[in-house]
Amino acid sequence: MSGIGHVPQDRSSSAAHRWRPILANLSAGLCALAVALYQSWFMPFFLPFFTGRDEFARLVFHALYGSVLIVSFAVLVVRRDVRKAIVPLAIAAAMAVAPVALHPVEIVAKCYLITLFLGGAAIVTMLASSPATVLRLSASATALSAVICFLDLCFANGFTNTPGRAAGLAINPNVAAAGLLLGAAASYGAVTQKWRASFLVLVGAALLATLSRSTLLAAFAAVAAPIAVRLWQRFRNGRQFQIDLGDWARAIAVAFALLGAIGIASLTNNYFRVAVGESLGGVLSLNEALNEASAAVDTSLTAASPPRPGTLPPTTPAASFHADLPGNAVNGPSSRQPEARTLESGGPASPKAPSDTGAMPVPASNAMPSSASSSNSGQSPSASKMQALGERLTDEGVRNSISARALFLERGLLAYREGGFFGRGLEEAQALAPHNSFVLFAIAFGHLGWLVPIGLVGFAFCFVRDARDLPLGVAVLGVMLTSHDVLLTPSLFLPVALGIGGMLAVKAEPAQNRRTGWSFAAGTVGGAALFVAGCVAILALTPQLSGGRLQNEAMFTSRGGYGARLPAPSFPGLFHFDDLPASQASYLREDGTPLRRVNWSAHSWPAVRQGEYTFRQRDTVLFAATDISDPRQNGRTYEVAVPLAVSALCFIVLGTILAWSVATAAACRGCLPRAD
Repeated sequence: MSGIGHVPQDRSSSAAHRWRPILANLSAGLCALAVALYQSWFMPFFLPFFTGRDEFARLVFHALYGSVLIVSFAVLVVRRDVRKAIVPLAIAAAMAVAPVALHPVEIVAKCYLITLFLGGAAIVTMLASSPATVLRLSASATALSAVICFLDLCFANGFTNTPGRAAGLAINPNVAAAGLLLGAAASYGAVTQKWRASFLVLVGAALLATLSRSTLLAAFAAVAAPIAVRLWQRFRNGRQFQIDLGDWARAIAVAFALLGAIGIASLTNNYFRVAVGESLGGVLSLNEALNEASAAVDTSLTAASPPRPGTLPPTTPAASFHADLPGNAVNGPSSRQPEARTLESGGPASPKAPSDTGAMPVPASNAMPSSASSSNSGQSPSASKMQALGERLTDEGVRNSISARALFLERGLLAYREGGFFGRGLEEAQALAPHNSFVLFAIAFGHLGWLVPIGLVGFAFCFVRDARDLPLGVAVLGVMLTSHDVLLTPSLFLPVALGIGGMLAVKAEPAQNRRTGWSFAAGTVGGAALFVAGCVAILALTPQLSGGRLQNEAMFTSRGGYGARLPAPSFPGLFHFDDLPASQASYLREDGTPLRRVNWSAHSWPAVRQGEYTFRQRDTVLFAATDISDPRQNGRTYEVAVPLAVSALCFIVLGTILAWSVATAAACRGCLPRAD
């Protein structure tokens, strides 16, 4: 009887053994596909394409998420070593998800759940295949993002939503910088020693091109911490600190090449020169900007009616301020709102980069009550100050983006104190844009919310083996202190999850599978092929004319009329505004009435008269109202449409991605020799 009792167990063990290589290959392919789609920002870039195509979006995302879920579940069933390794992470994830049930599950909450799901699935699939290869692939995707940032910088009308600051396919410079830092911190150890210094130089130079000051500070700390620890260890052990001159010679050559690219960009992209000046000026004028903002908020509070104690602040977020919305990077069919067509103020001769607080406006339906209605309804002191801060934040980012972040954070802390024990929910927390992940989750889930980001930082440090693993924890902490997007954006959270999974793999020592090279290569090439297919679809379906509404508050006076920059195309970087000869179609309408276009030679300085419009540059329109009134105050709407052309940047990026996919696939195929 005892012999018979062991037969099912033997059969089960044999079946599990047969499934292992199959699941390892499926895990490798899906993990490589996820890294290519998300960490390279392919999927976030194409999210607007799914707007209005709900059935197609469901098909794509259900196929992707469903396959990842099925394979991850199968791995957990078959691989006991993987189950044992992820137990603490699974418990922490369950605790992080539980507070979501306390509030309505809407767009931002769904983004949060998707982010945790993809991060956890990535850890499972990398442990089931080859963690070292996954980290090398992550480093390769980070290098690709850095290269695309440099390509973006060389074009005045590139991918970025903030002229003059590189962003690549991430669109937002601050989000792009966070992705570069987290990707490098998680995977630099997997880069071969020969190219590691060059890799760090490439990513560091790309961070400089984004002009994201807060991320640069976090990057400095992430580099300084392990260096300090290693110097101290060598000092205590009496060993000398050695530098491989050959490795650093290659890194210096890369640095000079990148400096040359930045120099070329400064000559060809006047927006970049202006953005650099404004970035430095924002630091120098910070104290003055903070004092002015504080005085303005105090004045607004004094002018308001005396508040009535005992009432809670309004729970509807303001539309006048905006953040790095997760829709810019969160990867779900309904997670990205249709982008409003907005224009920046300032003429083309002196372009002004938008603030660090983002470039996507919150829909007007989320508007906070006006000052008058708020003061009449009666509010608590905290609610009144939140209202005053919201009014100041309407354009504080244009004055000084650093002071704007301080005001966002202050308002977030006030919202946390007034939000109750269980918080306000992720929807309202994200709309308040605290630019701090700790405060974001405190607003969302109350006192328990602090544990979510603290737990992530704790896992980034608890598996540290030596000084080489310190940069990930430092980078996560630095980014979370200055951004609220890490746990809402799979493209940012994925490298963090892979870095934690890599450290966990060394500690747990799961079984390695050395027959997954083709699967990694297929997943990488598949991700690049999907990007190319998406570009082809966009180029084929985008209409010839790009239209949008000019925002009255964004106009500026010029040459007897008013000017404004044209709204960016739906897919910046793939398209640019075409040259506008006299025969080229375009229009500008005032309340539906077309204005008359006038044309000027390339060597003249244009001007307009009553009811006319012209183009100062390819991306700037100059016009005058039909009655010479101020269009910023006459209450009329102005709609513009201009022809589009395929940008040269599109073809350059496509070629770069194809070359990257081929090189990475070859490396993946060769890095795992077939076992005998």
